[in-house]
Amino acid sequence: MPTINNSGDELRSDTVKKALLFRTKYYIINDMYDFILFDLDGTLIDSREGIFLSLRHAFDDCGIKFDGDLTQFIGPSFVTSFPRLLGTDAELTQKLALSYRAVYKAEGVYRCRLYNGIIDLLSSLKARGKTIALATSKPLVFANTILARKRIAKYFDYVGGSDPTACITEKEQVLSALTKHFSSKARTALVGDTIYDCLGAKSVGIDCIGVTYGFGNSDELRQHASIIASSVKELKKILSE
Repeated sequence: MPTINNSGDELRSDTVKKALLFRTKYYIINDMYDFILFDLDGTLIDSREGIFLSLRHAFDDCGIKFDGDLTQFIGPSFVTSFPRLLGTDAELTQKLALSYRAVYKAEGVYRCRLYNGIIDLLSSLKARGKTIALATSKPLVFANTILARKRIAKYFDYVGGSDPTACITEKEQVLSALTKHFSSKARTALVGDTIYDCLGAKSVGIDCIGVTYGFGNSDELRQHASIIASSVKELKKILSE
């Protein structure tokens, strides 16, 4: 039991404890975030059909047998995931990526759907004057195609994606480029579904709101995310309440 000098100190101590508890729960203080970045795959869209189609083609094309869970490849860049999960060298990694992108560009990019409630969420945030950005490890050209195809490009003030010509390939690099546009990191948050989103957000000094309805590991998100949302409805409440 801590020593309390007087009732005023005790009252302040209780207030601080309650404030800290409130901050670490699933809901946050009104309008805490003015700048909101969204991951794409597993956060705004369910893209597994197109990604899986393209991955299977790339594996067949390069003579690779993989019987594991393909969702492991969603989130990090292929420069990271192919060597880690398949043991590929730089040459084979590049060959796989080129084969994947050929099919993804022609067909896979169109095989995705918005999660229910996403348009309502984005519309609500814009109506409240929030600045919204997309932060994805997906190549920028594919990200823009999806935003246009799903008719949600109008909600985004900034769009960030991987761009090898600008030496931007990892999530941390995408976030670093985007956060330069925002005046306060304390009022900025990334919404994402994997540990890579959490680690990327931490690397640039912003909060990460982890969504468990996507492709990531829920236990990892609960360990590393600042706040957790189990549905788009809950996410809207966190960002708008």
